[in-house]
Amino acid sequence: MTHLDAAAHRTAVVEALGVLGSGPEERFDRITRMTQEAFGVPLTFLNLVHDDLVTAQSTQGWRQGGSAPAEQVFCSTTVLTDEPMVVPDATLDPRFAHLAAVTEQGIRFYAGAPLSMLDGTRVGTLCIMDAKPRDLTAEDLDLLRDLARWAERELGHSIERDRVRRVIDGLVPEPITVPGYALDTLSVPREDSGDVADWRLAADGRLHLTVGSVPAAGRASALLAAAVRAAVIARTDVAMGEAIVGLEAQVAADLSAADTVGSLFHLRLDPTSGHVDHGDAGHGLAVLLRADGTAEALRSHDLPIGLQPDTIPRTPGSLELASGDRIVLCTDGVLAEVGDLESLVELAGAVGDGTDLVDRVRAVATGGTLIVLTRN
Repeated sequence: MTHLDAAAHRTAVVEALGVLGSGPEERFDRITRMTQEAFGVPLTFLNLVHDDLVTAQSTQGWRQGGSAPAEQVFCSTTVLTDEPMVVPDATLDPRFAHLAAVTEQGIRFYAGAPLSMLDGTRVGTLCIMDAKPRDLTAEDLDLLRDLARWAERELGHSIERDRVRRVIDGLVPEPITVPGYALDTLSVPREDSGDVADWRLAADGRLHLTVGSVPAAGRASALLAAAVRAAVIARTDVAMGEAIVGLEAQVAADLSAADTVGSLFHLRLDPTSGHVDHGDAGHGLAVLLRADGTAEALRSHDLPIGLQPDTIPRTPGSLELASGDRIVLCTDGVLAEVGDLESLVELAGAVGDGTDLVDRVRAVATGGTLIVLTRN
């Protein structure tokens, strides 16, 4: 990305934060106030860099909301760095000695930490200034970083909430019709559920059904679930045995960074023959209900995504779906209201069809996914 492209992207992200021009906010003023007290300086700023301007979103010792051309402000340099920038004496630093803040307002000391959003875009700084030369210890720098992380969380709260809401809304696929089969679905996504749910017809005419779960803290679970679902969709034309292995390679780093794993059950149906290929990666919440009333759990000894050793191959299975047979897939969120998998199977046997089962679960479910596939 060129410098101009990066600047334009930064401006777009700052505007998406929705805080420019919003006036004083206590959540930001609390940060600059505590920063001023912690370092004993006359000036502290939480600045946003956008459109070749630097705007003081919050400040102690200066006017709120003021803006200055970026080339006249220390922070336009800080925002280009990954680490805090410290200027012990600006009059001795050729980069800044000419700034009006130095020549006219008497600023000698500056230290600032860049503020980054989740995608890595640096949008501003948290900085401190003094009229006398100073330096910072390693402990001081750690404190400034910690305060900057607090500012990042506050800045990113709104954009992150909106982003997660868009992700969650996009996690529920559109209904589809499969001639000769009934496909009944229920998906009640929540910000903290981490459910993976997908149903779609591939280019070769096969039906793909997927359920899974990515447990993680807070909203991160929904974002990780979206990444897993995208990896599943990207492999609709890949053989079953290779698909989960490739998916694992794609998302393992993200799961590891979040210190979590993902469970997954994926099946592919040939509607013409009724042949089903399926793979289970530590999910274990899939059942085949035969027309004669017998039930068979569809699970394997394979471990969840992120735990299966590279030396141990995945073990896909297969079955033939006959007329009247039904496959039930779900996530833990559904079972939280129904009881357990055995209770769900009993309920499925007691109701008339997949539609009735979904309706019964919908009446009590506060989250989770349920998919019922029946061959007519």
